[in-house]
Amino acid sequence: MKKSLIALAVLAASGAAMAQSSVQLYGIVDAYVGSTKDTIKSATAESQTVVGSGGLKSNRWGMKGSEDLGGGLKAGFKLEQRFKSDTGEQDGVAFKGESSINLSGNFGAVALGRMGTPYDDLRGKTNPIADTNISPVGDTIKNAKADYTDKTDNTVAYVSPTFNGFSGAVAVSFGENKTNVADATSHSSLKLQYANGPLLVGYGFQKEESQLTAGTPAAATGQTEDKTFNLLAASYDFGVAKLVGGYQTLEIESKGVKQGDNDSLYFGVQAPVAKNINVFFGYAGSEYDAVTGTDYKATGFTLAANYVLSKRTDAYVGYKQIKKENDTTGADMGKVKTLAVGVRHTF
Repeated sequence: MKKSLIALAVLAASGAAMAQSSVQLYGIVDAYVGSTKDTIKSATAESQTVVGSGGLKSNRWGMKGSEDLGGGLKAGFKLEQRFKSDTGEQDGVAFKGESSINLSGNFGAVALGRMGTPYDDLRGKTNPIADTNISPVGDTIKNAKADYTDKTDNTVAYVSPTFNGFSGAVAVSFGENKTNVADATSHSSLKLQYANGPLLVGYGFQKEESQLTAGTPAAATGQTEDKTFNLLAASYDFGVAKLVGGYQTLEIESKGVKQGDNDSLYFGVQAPVAKNINVFFGYAGSEYDAVTGTDYKATGFTLAANYVLSKRTDAYVGYKQIKKENDTTGADMGKVKTLAVGVRHTF
């Protein structure tokens, strides 16, 4: 009888411990059929019929988990792999999406590893077309000049608790490539935001100090390219529609000498038109003013809709167009056009 009671106690303790830990498998499978044409990359490009991957969200599978350490302290991890649904290929390095471990509690959370930057989190929350790949924002800004790095390796990050709607986050990434003539690549990022009810407003900052390509004369002298991003962004949900928008600035320097400025504006609207149908519109404009050399301008828009089939599955259709110009001469430098009809499933 005594042995039976001891066995029951051990089992009970084991069950309590197991209840305090959890591991979850999750992912997204997204594919579409459509057409693409990119005369910015090649003036003679033809329209291509494609079966594409990740029309709304990049395909991924991952594992995340947490353990209650007691006293309000938790340990957690996240491992996320990207892949292409149209070919089955791995998309980038293993666990390109994220590879991190964290400790959280009343103080907030501290994380180590590869992860998205706080700047990326703010822009994602205020990006038109629900922060999907068919949004015009990223492609428009990249075609004008350059956009920020959304995920960084070798990162230390801190996320604060929320106080009356106010919260913040900061992250520093170490390039680990210091030489006898050059400092290591370093990325730093932060966001400050206020979110209460239908309103979100925030400020983001990101500094990217990168060594130039190894083997070039500039790299041998320790020359770097420095990019400084600032973002003011907001969203407001009126119920019948959600408005989002932001204004981003970029200053580029090389070895302390300014090379140019890139100013970008984006906005959009997201509206439910029926119980399970949502429509989206997004616009972005970006201009690069060079200190010397050519100025560029890019504009883009997206019109899209999704039909919610279930809690985990939706069908969508979207059209995106990006236009690039030589802002010094006014010459048309081409367009990117994408039409996609697809299905997304989450698990």
